Amino acid sequence: MAEPPREPPFFSVIMPVYNHAAYVADAVRSVQAQTYPRWELIVVDDGSTDGSADIVDSLAASDGRITAVHQANAGPAAARNKALTLARGEWLAYIDSDDLWFEKALQHYADAIAANPEASFFHGYRHRLNADGSITELAGEFQDRVTGTAELFGRMFLSHLCVCYRRTLIDRAGPYDDRLRSCEDYELYLRMSLLCRFVPLGLPTGLRRRHASNLSRRTGHSRMLEAEVLRRFAEGAGAAALAPGRVKRRLASLYRSAAKQYFKTRRFREAAHAAGCARRIRPTLSCMGLSLLARCLAPLGRSDDRPMPKL
Repeated sequence: MAEPPREPPFFSVIMPVYNHAAYVADAVRSVQAQTYPRWELIVVDDGSTDGSADIVDSLAASDGRITAVHQANAGPAAARNKALTLARGEWLAYIDSDDLWFEKALQHYADAIAANPEASFFHGYRHRLNADGSITELAGEFQDRVTGTAELFGRMFLSHLCVCYRRTLIDRAGPYDDRLRSCEDYELYLRMSLLCRFVPLGLPTGLRRRHASNLSRRTGHSRMLEAEVLRRFAEGAGAAALAPGRVKRRLASLYRSAAKQYFKTRRFREAAHAAGCARRIRPTLSCMGLSLLARCLAPLGRSDDRPMPKL
């Protein structure tokens, strides 16, 4: 007896908002413009102080597919976790409040789901929307093959703007780690990589807006946090899935990158610490030289107000 036809997927789209009054309406409208009709949008205002909350409420009042929720500022991970408690869809998709979807983003996901009914996680890629309004077209990473833990540990190539996965996947992996104010997506996807494979769309799904307050901009602190997330994963749940040599190379590279970023901003004490972490994993002349120079310059430098990340 033939199986009954599958019902087209229903998507819960999740959008955290914090002080993006200049962008959030455009982000919401890019969801409303989707050619695929089966979706809901859950917008969580994370304690904005710039009028974003009023904009979100107005948009929700005019469209029954949109739910607006408000909470005290707790970070994007906590905001997404809040949205997950309200999401009704079998499939979850994400867009940040300063980004834009192309109008066929959800249709591309629906087509991929129909073509790969056993898969749990799909990803496309993004282009960049520059501050002057121009668009820089970027090549997608790992769009030619299915990938997993090893590839993701080597490089963070997934973006909230470009991923879609089954609700049951995050139920199994656990929610976002709301202690993290950045790298929360990387940390979650690493855990998910032990439960699924990442299936590429081979298509871009949206535009990542570049502006001065992007949370994902690279700093010494962000690179140290990324290294800490990877270290914890490699020493814990991911230990059996990763070759020790790969782990050492990746962590040493991140610590070196953190040291260089700190050095650029004259945070020499932090640069010396990061270079020392790299040197202990993979001693090289460049690391030893950077560490020595940073220690010598430390009395002349600035200090980072935040403590070194530790999970």
